[in-house]
Amino acid sequence: MLDLNHIKQLQKKMTLSHKPFPNIIVKNSLPLEIIKKAEKEFMSFTNFFDHPPYRYAWCKSSCNNFKKMPETIQNIISFFYSKLFLELLENKFNLNNIKPDWKMWGAGMHGSTRGGYLTIHSDFIYQRKTKTRRVLNLLLYLNSTWQEEWNGHIELWDKRMKNKVQSLSPSLNNMLIFRTDKDSNHGFPDKIICPENVMRKSIALYYYVEEKRAFPVQVIRRKYFTTVWKKRPNTNDPDFMDRDSLWRKIKYKYLPSFFLNNKEN
Repeated sequence: MLDLNHIKQLQKKMTLSHKPFPNIIVKNSLPLEIIKKAEKEFMSFTNFFDHPPYRYAWCKSSCNNFKKMPETIQNIISFFYSKLFLELLENKFNLNNIKPDWKMWGAGMHGSTRGGYLTIHSDFIYQRKTKTRRVLNLLLYLNSTWQEEWNGHIELWDKRMKNKVQSLSPSLNNMLIFRTDKDSNHGFPDKIICPENVMRKSIALYYYVEEKRAFPVQVIRRKYFTTVWKKRPNTNDPDFMDRDSLWRKIKYKYLPSFFLNNKEN
């Protein structure tokens, strides 16, 4: 199975880019026989939670319960959460003491069908209950027959949401790892037009560090505990809280989290 030799192979393939924010793209990331087996298991998996459609995303199914996942996918996740791989990430991204999230809050197996999309966004950074800060996302794609004209490419946008800087097909064995912060703008915003019987399949994993605090109470604005949706230029994309009153915008964008009665995370 996956071991130190695969760590060494990945190390050679992983080159850090800072455009538009720190990220690494790896193609042919894992041995083909393993990734093909994981794709097959994903396709026959039935224990998904189907998310209802809402303004910012549609047609998504997921599973974040590690124990319920197929064996090969469990092995892949265990590899990416292993001490050796964490050390590789720390070296590449200049981070210390990265911790995996085995509860997989918002992570795990993700699937999107025809018509699905995910508006450009920056992810939540903090988990309130664990007092940790999210620093990295890893996305591994499992789609051996994906066609360019079906859309579904993961896009990376610049800080001011003026330009799409990077784009990666969700084709089999493509992997993207990137720093998570308030300006790590990403998503697949154009509706997928794959056949009805095809699913855009991925494994999503998140990594955290414990937050060092000088005082018992840390002042963190509410928006860092939630996803912030971004609007592309010259589109009708929904924007974060664009339908809310001025007071709600002020409250949720700028007030510290402990002022709000919110049970998220």
